[in-house]
Amino acid sequence: MNQWRLAARLAWRDLRGGIGGMRIVLACLALGVATIGGVGALRDMIRDGIAGEQRTLLGGDLSIESSDPLPAELADFAIAHGAQISRVLRMRSMLYAPGGTGQADGRMLIELSAVDDAYPLVGTLALTPQTPLKRALAPDHGLPALLADPLVMDRLGLKTGTIVRIGTARFHVSGSLERVPDGAGTVALAPTVMITRSALDEAGLMQPGALVNHTLRLALDGPAAGRSIRAHALAAAIAAHFPDQGWRIRGEADAAPALTRTVDQMARFLALIGLCALLLGGLGVSTGVTAWLEGRGRTIAILRCLGASGPLIRRTFGLQIAALCGIGIGAGMVPALLLPPLAARMLSGLLPIETTLVPPLVPVLTAGLFGVLVALLSVIVPLARACTISPASLFRDQTQRGSLRIRSWRVGGALILCVILSALLTVRLAGSTLFAAGFLGVVLFATGSLLLAGTMLRWSVSLLLVRLDTARGVPRLALALFAHRNATTTRMVAALGAGLAAMAAILLTEGAMMAQLRDQMPRNAPAFYFIDIQPGDLDRFDSLAKTRPSVRAVQQLPSMRTRVVSVNGVSAEQVSATPQTRWALRGDHGLTVAATPPPGTKMAEGTWWPADYAGPPLLSLDAGLAEGWGVRVGSTIRLNVLGRAIDVRVANLRTVAWRSLQLNFAFVVSPGLLSHAPHTFVATLATDGRADQDAATLAAITDALPGVTGIRVADVLARLTALAGQIATALSVAAAIIMASGALVLAATLAAGWRQRVANAAILQAVGAGPRQIRTIWLIEFTLLGVTAGVSAILLGASAAWLVMRQVLQLPWTADWIAVGGMMIGTLAATTLCAMLVWHRALRPLRGRAR
Repeated sequence: MNQWRLAARLAWRDLRGGIGGMRIVLACLALGVATIGGVGALRDMIRDGIAGEQRTLLGGDLSIESSDPLPAELADFAIAHGAQISRVLRMRSMLYAPGGTGQADGRMLIELSAVDDAYPLVGTLALTPQTPLKRALAPDHGLPALLADPLVMDRLGLKTGTIVRIGTARFHVSGSLERVPDGAGTVALAPTVMITRSALDEAGLMQPGALVNHTLRLALDGPAAGRSIRAHALAAAIAAHFPDQGWRIRGEADAAPALTRTVDQMARFLALIGLCALLLGGLGVSTGVTAWLEGRGRTIAILRCLGASGPLIRRTFGLQIAALCGIGIGAGMVPALLLPPLAARMLSGLLPIETTLVPPLVPVLTAGLFGVLVALLSVIVPLARACTISPASLFRDQTQRGSLRIRSWRVGGALILCVILSALLTVRLAGSTLFAAGFLGVVLFATGSLLLAGTMLRWSVSLLLVRLDTARGVPRLALALFAHRNATTTRMVAALGAGLAAMAAILLTEGAMMAQLRDQMPRNAPAFYFIDIQPGDLDRFDSLAKTRPSVRAVQQLPSMRTRVVSVNGVSAEQVSATPQTRWALRGDHGLTVAATPPPGTKMAEGTWWPADYAGPPLLSLDAGLAEGWGVRVGSTIRLNVLGRAIDVRVANLRTVAWRSLQLNFAFVVSPGLLSHAPHTFVATLATDGRADQDAATLAAITDALPGVTGIRVADVLARLTALAGQIATALSVAAAIIMASGALVLAATLAAGWRQRVANAAILQAVGAGPRQIRTIWLIEFTLLGVTAGVSAILLGASAAWLVMRQVLQLPWTADWIAVGGMMIGTLAATTLCAMLVWHRALRPLRGRAR
């Protein structure tokens, strides 16, 4: 204890002289900790909000969903087991609103939700004006009522009392549907409009084969304690009493899977960006601490002359560094606590839940612990090196560094322990061991590559010096200083290249994603999709479409809904599928029947069945899904179609270009068994692209066939563009964080070699070098650094972007050479600016001495 008290007193006295370059160390730690802690806290706040409203988001304790009508026996079974029930039907349709004087009627794709008198079982609706739902949906003057999403009201200019049309029925608008309690439990492709179940029948939309989602909500009576257990038991009883059904039964734990996945994926991405910033900051911490300790080399030597032991020196300066790093970590934890509530308040209008305004402490403390581990990894070696400074250094150059011969098992053990703990925390942040291992592998590979690039650069310059003519004085002197064994070449390349590599990966990934949306998806895409075309209306649809002057091509296929029950005897829930193909094992999907290959079919494996085939059902499957499921030609897949389980054998695999937006299906079945099943048709129209003619075509078809729903592909692409813009914004924020971290690391590296540069400048002036020659020397040095770091960063960033696009997102990768060139120019400009700044500041004290 006496040793610790003495060390603390010496540390405090030394700190009274100022912290100097340690300000950069504090900023490096604060930025990374703030990012990781803030993102983690916001994620947990949203998760807690979802967990607290799971029952409301689900609309009850259980939700049973199917694309086929649910039998009455199911409702009777649930009521017999003490459950209250509510039926909800959801489907897409068109809403027609009256236009102004001399204007065409407005129309908009909507998600129609038909509810019964028991809705909602759990939660309340927010309506404008706020009235009971039963009264809001009550008929008025013989017309049924509807409640519309504010987006519908605003875009079509609707007001309370406006008369609109859906299908063949007229409705009056009774109010605005501000918030639906179960809105996050389903994925809506269009804004919601709510009507009653009886009004849906009046609209004439419930035709055979219509794409309708039938949902039965169940709410259990009794105390809240143990209700989830009773709901699970009821779900098991339903599955046992109604075996081999294609229903999807969801409980509270699966109330809002899409929202939860989106929040987790975005939080994981931003947390890993914060982790990159913190690891980059670790380079700055290591460099800053090294410079700090080198600046106190004379103090350490004096203490050694006075009899201070190695442990006392380690404790003294360890306490200093711990106190300063603690300030930096604490400075990062403060915004991590204060900013998430503000972000949650800003997101309140976008999320269907209310988040708590009290940030959780665990993610903030986790970020602080991560900052401690990064700080330890960064300072252990510099501190151990500083303890080897001998008293004899007082009689030599005071900037001499201590030896790196560290033989203590404690130092090695501490480094290994910090690495293990950091890896475990990375797994916790990423939420996936494989993902975290991949991230750490990329970080280690990038670090090793940059260090190797710096070392190779120094060696290459050393070899060049041997062959360089001695008459080239200034360039040769610049290269000699650059290749000196005590030069900071390797550290500068690693410091500059690390931030640039991360930023290059983000920018190239963003450019490749935007290129996919901008260049490939709209190419040759149809102008319209039309769904819910009844077989009896198909000829009329064709004649209407082909008489329009702007229509160039019409394509239609029969459509029905199916659900995958099992693959090669393994249930869909247990199939070992890749993450990119697991979506097709959940929910309902489109299926078509075709005797011949649809236009544009590209066979990947197998052959198509004969046009007159009438044997057991065969399946043509998307090759991407087949690869993700481990399916080959000859495999057996059980599908649920119209409530009936059908085994189909895979006859061939097709390569489907989904991004082309052409009409296609993942599942194509041979004619025969399903040819006479109830179905509708889906069609696409290719036009010449004139907006006025497209609007007239849509109006002509949907007015003549009210039950047909038209979807403009341009609207879909607009949604995708908006989504891409949001992703680009997130990537820009990430790039800004990485850029700030890289700038701090570069500043720390420049500060670390400052004393050496001033000394070199003094020596050069003493031997007759002028300011212009010194400036040329440093300009050559920083240009070589910029070129090496820039090329290395672009290669690493391009590799990472290719890995993300090809292996993670399963998308083609296209290099954005404009971004690459801009980054290279920016790197050279930044390094030139650094050279000028170094020249100006390093020669300023020498000019003062000369005067």
